[in-house]
Amino acid sequence: MEKKYTISILLTKYGDIISRIIYYFTGRGYTHAAIGIDDEEDTYYSFTIKGFRKEHPKRHSDIIKDSICYELDVTQEEHENVISQINEFQKERFSWKYDSLGLILCILHIPHKRKKRYICTQFVAELLQNAKIMKLSKNPSLYFPNRLGQELKNLLKVRKVVHNPIESYSYKK
Repeated sequence: MEKKYTISILLTKYGDIISRIIYYFTGRGYTHAAIGIDDEEDTYYSFTIKGFRKEHPKRHSDIIKDSICYELDVTQEEHENVISQINEFQKERFSWKYDSLGLILCILHIPHKRKKRYICTQFVAELLQNAKIMKLSKNPSLYFPNRLGQELKNLLKVRKVVHNPIESYSYKK
């Protein structure tokens, strides 16, 4: 039996100041995007105000207001490509920064690519595009979580959509 490979895209709505700005400028909805690999439960990768981060969203279930997770069936090659890209980011994790200017450029619909800087959705969209999992309708730098979610809904690789996967979780230390 052939092994199945899964990539998860988690869209969340946080309550912090950056999230509130994104919420009001992007048509409401989700404010953060992260990507997970099937063999790492509750481990996601993304960009936050602190730069490139390995995240564990269920540990912060008290501050996550809403969430949705798209589970994508991918080939072994696509899966390995995403892992390889994430490993490259992890090697230099301290040199990667959050792109505050990129956030403004995205709001203004101005495509951009800044050295060693990303916003969360740009990072996720670019990984999906580079791994040939998803053909984007526009430049990765122009995506916010809601737009990415709209395009993921129509992707044939979506195996399962889970609404509020974090909502009822209570992290136990």
